[in-house]
Amino acid sequence: PAVETAATLPAATASREGKRYVIDNQASEIRLLVYRDGPMARFGHNHVMIGQASGEIYVADTAATSSFHIEIPVDSFTVDAPVPRSEEGTDFEASVSDQARKGTRENMLGENVLDAANNPLIRIESMALVGPRWNPDVVARVSIRGKSSEVKFPAAVFEQSDGLTVTAAFRVLQTEFGMQPFSVLGGAIRVRDGIDIRVHLVARAVN
Repeated sequence: PAVETAATLPAATASREGKRYVIDNQASEIRLLVYRDGPMARFGHNHVMIGQASGEIYVADTAATSSFHIEIPVDSFTVDAPVPRSEEGTDFEASVSDQARKGTRENMLGENVLDAANNPLIRIESMALVGPRWNPDVVARVSIRGKSSEVKFPAAVFEQSDGLTVTAAFRVLQTEFGMQPFSVLGGAIRVRDGIDIRVHLVARAVN
């Protein structure tokens, strides 16, 4: 999809109808799966990066009148913790040293990628929800580094007596947001442009 500036992309839904839930940032996470690429990729690592999510979800009578907005502080991301790597299976089974984790995180937050100094937040906001409330197709605006892109994905919503659990997954391209995928040795070892994003939200009812 084409990338627009936040000012030119159509506004996210202003709907605040329905029951309000606040996202529990200690129980929720945004997981990024970043893959190695290039002819010498075997000498690099795939990475699991986890950030904390906060924000609000409004659940109305229908998906179409429900909405959400999520914020992820970029400095909340941890890189290649052992447990998340083990959860992701064989593509992530190689061990990663503390020095390598530190270097990967510094590169991720640096000006060529997330540029944390000038862009402290990633935002995901609903534009439209279609279908059943428990399994809507979502159109959302993702904003990174001051640029925004529309993404579409299905979500699963599990309602409990006092809260919600929401899961979803989608893919973005770094270059769509002005990021330069890490590359060394003339591209012999590089990071794949596409990043898989997995969302796990736990939200508590507040009204």
